[in-house]
Amino acid sequence: MQTFMFKKSENKSTNFVKKGTATMNRPNSLRPLRNQEGFTLVEIIAVLIILGILAAVAVPRYIDLETSSRRRGLEAAVAELNGRESLVWADAKISETTTDPWDIMKATAYTDPDSHLYLGADYSWDTDPTTGSATLNFKGQTITASRIPHSFTKPGIWVIK
Repeated sequence: MQTFMFKKSENKSTNFVKKGTATMNRPNSLRPLRNQEGFTLVEIIAVLIILGILAAVAVPRYIDLETSSRRRGLEAAVAELNGRESLVWADAKISETTTDPWDIMKATAYTDPDSHLYLGADYSWDTDPTTGSATLNFKGQTITASRIPHSFTKPGIWVIK
């Protein structure tokens, strides 16, 4: 297969020149742009448009991710309270004590790390949880949780309002 390249002659007309002939030794300014690597302007603009679309989709999701994770942290804390209440209730049933499991849960101050109602340094109760309804705070995100009292057959549970 033979390849032809353009050569400008003195009379400004275009002639075809067979590749590999002596006329290939022209100055660089007249050689065609072959084997030159790089991106065209259209390719760069297409990539920028794609990146812009991805950024427009990803940034709002990332911002919502922080709020969502705090909310999930609060839901996990309520689940932890339910687990603790179940354990205290089951322990009271097994030991056949006459003490109310809720009295055991709120026996120590809810700010005391040994309390059943203490959830850690990142969590704080905005209101007293021993009343059965309280606002729980986790890094600026708050929820209101209320307690459904226990019965003889099931432990009390905390629900998010």
